[in-house]
Amino acid sequence: MDFETMLVCLFIVNFFTVLFMLSHRSYYTKGSVLRPYIIAKVIQLLAWMLLLTEAAVELRGMQLPVMLISLAGGMMEALALLKLLGVYNAGIRRVYYRLAGISGAGVLLLAGLYPSAESAGALTAVAGAAMIIYPVYLLCMKLGETPLQKLTGLLYGLAIIALLGQAVHLLYAQPLAGSAASRWLQEFFYISLYLLMFLGTAGYMLLSREYTYAELERVATYDELTGILNRRAFVVRARPLIAEAARADEPFSFLLLDVDHFKQINDTFGHETGDKVLWDFSRKIEAQLSSSDLFGRFGGEEFAVLLHRADETASTGLAERLRRCVLGAVIDDTLLPYTVSIGVVTIRSDKRVPLDRLYKLTDLALYEAKQTGRNRVVRTYEHSSLLDEKVPSS
Repeated sequence: MDFETMLVCLFIVNFFTVLFMLSHRSYYTKGSVLRPYIIAKVIQLLAWMLLLTEAAVELRGMQLPVMLISLAGGMMEALALLKLLGVYNAGIRRVYYRLAGISGAGVLLLAGLYPSAESAGALTAVAGAAMIIYPVYLLCMKLGETPLQKLTGLLYGLAIIALLGQAVHLLYAQPLAGSAASRWLQEFFYISLYLLMFLGTAGYMLLSREYTYAELERVATYDELTGILNRRAFVVRARPLIAEAARADEPFSFLLLDVDHFKQINDTFGHETGDKVLWDFSRKIEAQLSSSDLFGRFGGEEFAVLLHRADETASTGLAERLRRCVLGAVIDDTLLPYTVSIGVVTIRSDKRVPLDRLYKLTDLALYEAKQTGRNRVVRTYEHSSLLDEKVPSS
């Protein structure tokens, strides 16, 4: 494929990519991860337009603007990837602005020192590769949790190799002229550009959707204030653990925790401090639990813990540690002590016990703990005769 045909094809692909994304511009809100990506594609489209114009009308002097615009487009695409991956911040932005600024200054200097554009073009290619190294590392190594992430990272990794290959081709243009190595480097570079335009855009769009679904799942699973499981997610995850314990005839324990006098904390110090108390409480409790235990917020100041394979001795010991770990809390550098009351039940049965029954049993024990002075652990049993009595809510 000759150079002019290649330019036309690349321009058409980039043009329709931008057109397609702009047709869905209503989705690109100010905080959208797609917005910087489409800006990058518009900048890159401008570079292809200049190259196409230069080739069509034999206009000279377009190479320097194209290189500078390409640097800007590469920087925006890298920042768009980092924003999508959730690591974009002011520090990252400053690093990339400086990299683009230093690279642009170097390109201008080389263009002024040397009549040919090979050295400046090589620097542009190397700078473009440097800009996407960090996103590739995140996609393939640090954050590569899904096949789509790794595949997208490998695709951008291919682009890094192609850009470095193009830099070598430009630096050694004279010795490599007409050789098989020169043709191979050029073909590899253009094929990589095609793949990046087609598959890179598709990968970015699919990744944005994947992260959107992951965020929706997070919102549906975790409590917004404390970051632990919400009631619905706790129940969903607890059921198979209870069923497994019944099949294996192993004990497990269910704990219901309630922060004492929480309404008084809110009324005295304000709801913002109350929220900080709940967050502090969640962190302290979570630190005492193992990875196999479930911890969730059931609502307000009420929390639940499911201890997998924990008998009466183990659950009583842990409940006491949970009670003591919150004593002497410091909120905003101020001593703000609060306490917790805990109801506990331990089950060992070959039949699955419904979670709502566990809740009622521990709620009964929790009520007793509240009535007998708070800041204590009270145990109840599966066959408690008091369960059928009408007991006021704790």
